[in-house]
Amino acid sequence: MVGRLFIILSLMALSMLPACAGKGLEPKSRKNGDIESVLEPGSKWEFIGRGFQLTADSAVDNSGGVYFTDAQTNRILKIDPEGKITVWKEDSGRAHGITIGADGRFYAGQHDRMRIVAISPEGKDETVIAEGMQTHHLIVTAGNRVYFSEAPKHQVSLIDSNGNFRVATKEVDWPHGLHILTGKSQLIVTDSKNGDFWSFEMQTDGSLTNRKTFCRLEPVEHRSEIDPGGITSDTAGYVFVATHSGIQVCDANGSVREIVSPPGNGGVSNVFFAGPDLHWLYATDGDQLFRLHLKNGGPH
Repeated sequence: MVGRLFIILSLMALSMLPACAGKGLEPKSRKNGDIESVLEPGSKWEFIGRGFQLTADSAVDNSGGVYFTDAQTNRILKIDPEGKITVWKEDSGRAHGITIGADGRFYAGQHDRMRIVAISPEGKDETVIAEGMQTHHLIVTAGNRVYFSEAPKHQVSLIDSNGNFRVATKEVDWPHGLHILTGKSQLIVTDSKNGDFWSFEMQTDGSLTNRKTFCRLEPVEHRSEIDPGGITSDTAGYVFVATHSGIQVCDANGSVREIVSPPGNGGVSNVFFAGPDLHWLYATDGDQLFRLHLKNGGPH
């Protein structure tokens, strides 16, 4: 028994090692395009840690520290600006989606408890925002509206600043990742069932209208579904989407400009910017976490 406990603790320690000092992995373009348009010259994938299970979503604070859910182990982890990983919250309710609101609180979709909660910055106190839903991704606007995807119900739902719930749109078959473009009233929604992802205009009452195709992702070899995961954007207007074939980079014209090869063989499930200047693009690849330095920073 003692031996088994030692092995478990050793594996946990390995999963929280800081970024290794090796030479890194050379990122490549699957489209043979101008990958240098987004990468810092000489930038290589850096290994951060392994042993994570279902790293579904992430949130970044004002200092560049990043928090991400490790749903199967029922916890939320934190990466400081130097790349060190620690446990921020145990007993997370197997939270999948997480984001930080304008009020400084952490909003989490607790999958097993079928509710959305707001967590204090210290990770201790929880306030129930809504109950009776399961979500993998959510996002909070500057006005403290919470949008969240409910894929089995084929809808993106909304909780307004007064705590009222309603459906924002049912125009996406299997909504997954959500992202608000910086400086715009546009919400982007990925669809796990096909290669299109959509932009909506966010109205003053919170409604999502004027659906348009933002970009059509490239298909993945030998797979019937593209299954896009996390989504983010940089200050130059490029949008980054995690897929099984790598990180697909879409430009403002709705075209896939690059597909940055994943650091491992498991595809990419989530992408997010972090670090002091938000120039580090983090990617989850299977049970591993990597980062890559880019020319342009992420959204503030």
